[in-house]
Amino acid sequence: NNNSDSIGDGNEIGGISVARASRLLSNALYQNRHLDLSVGTMIMGYDHGGKSDRPPSIYYVDNTGQRLRGEMFSVGSGSTFALGILDTERRYDMSEDEAISLGIKAIRHATFRDGYSGGYIGVYIITRDGWRKVFSEDLALSADFSSDIQ
Repeated sequence: NNNSDSIGDGNEIGGISVARASRLLSNALYQNRHLDLSVGTMIMGYDHGGKSDRPPSIYYVDNTGQRLRGEMFSVGSGSTFALGILDTERRYDMSEDEAISLGIKAIRHATFRDGYSGGYIGVYIITRDGWRKVFSEDLALSADFSSDIQ
């Protein structure tokens, strides 16, 4: 089940790049910073058109309008716990299945270590062809919490 984003894929007339989408969000949040919003989000995807070998882009945007481009981000109250797993176990030569497993492990770890994290895991893969959901789990339905974080 591949999906394309709602702002276009860059090949369509009116489609915008990942950088532009993140800049639009950043500008809107900066202009409304006086509202004391609490936002930390990632904007990511592939830009189409021109070079077909363009790497994916990932941006972090927060409620102050701060916008950062990077290779890896984790957001939310449990993000430091997730980054602990990602920083020690991520490899650049990972297969898609290994990356999915690592993402699930990092989110589970954060969820069980942080009292403010939610109890639902949703994992998506983004490719040049679109995005698809590859895993979901409601941790409240899991009977054995201790084995889930190992």
